[in-house]
Amino acid sequence: MIKVAFCSEDEIHIDAHFAQSSKVIIYEFDLLAYWEVAAISFPNAENRGYPDQEEDKVNQRLKVVKDCSILYCTNIGGPAAARLIQKNIYPLKAEAGTLIEDAAQRLHYLLQKNPPRWLQKKGGGLGNAHLHSGVNS
Repeated sequence: MIKVAFCSEDEIHIDAHFAQSSKVIIYEFDLLAYWEVAAISFPNAENRGYPDQEEDKVNQRLKVVKDCSILYCTNIGGPAAARLIQKNIYPLKAEAGTLIEDAAQRLHYLLQKNPPRWLQKKGGGLGNAHLHSGVNS
């Protein structure tokens, strides 16, 4: 099983920058299905401009997504992306307005049929035998 985070303002679309998102929606994925497990809101997400505040916002979001393997957002700064990757979380940019459900459906199909090598290397993923071979034949 893996967890995936989606940065959102309305809990329906991927429509937010990682550090500016007012919400992070977390889904779990297994071989058969995926489902929402949490919707975390951040107060004062719109306050910008002060480096300390920006760093605090990144740290808050890093704590929330620490158990995720993938994070979808519309944009992310280089330092924040590097910090995610150091924590083995793969950031993916999505076009603003992409439905979370559509992205989750596409990702689930990919994970079932042809998971990326970096995710296969994570071991547990969706199940070792399945991830190792790609598709059960």
